[in-house]
Amino acid sequence: MKRILLAAGLLLLAACGGPEPTQAEFFDVARQILRFAEQDARQNQPGGVADGPLYVNLNSFRIAAHKVTGDSVSEDSMSRVLGEPTQAVQEQVLLCDSESGFGGCWVRKFGIWVNLNLVRQSGDELTAHVRSASTDRRRLPSDHCNRVWTLEFRKEGTQWRMTERRLRRDCRLEEE
Repeated sequence: MKRILLAAGLLLLAACGGPEPTQAEFFDVARQILRFAEQDARQNQPGGVADGPLYVNLNSFRIAAHKVTGDSVSEDSMSRVLGEPTQAVQEQVLLCDSESGFGGCWVRKFGIWVNLNLVRQSGDELTAHVRSASTDRRRLPSDHCNRVWTLEFRKEGTQWRMTERRLRRDCRLEEE
């Protein structure tokens, strides 16, 4: 009977995919995600340099932290972890002119906006889908430049390391 219970317990443990990352481990991954998305958006903004402020949907990172760790995280805590970027939801920073007749869309102050779309975790692997937006200044009127990445992380010892990245959407490659 003990062997059956032990075997059932081991099967259950294997099915669960291992322990959830700790809050500190997820915070480290979140910093890596944000750093990657910001650097990528600044380096790949078409038509000019994205030299404005960094805006982040902190709620998207907070929800991901809860999903992955099971812990509740406040926006203030998430802000401190991520270096206190400016909190902003899409409607606050992705602006479009519909009244002047000139049109165009841009990120406020020609900055970068980052949103963590989705996070999945299984055992020692974590997958994140992250979107960045900047201002595409190649033509007038300007438009948003959206880049969406799938980033994969693997736990190696005590550290989570980015092991793969795939570009899912790139404004520079979309048809004009």
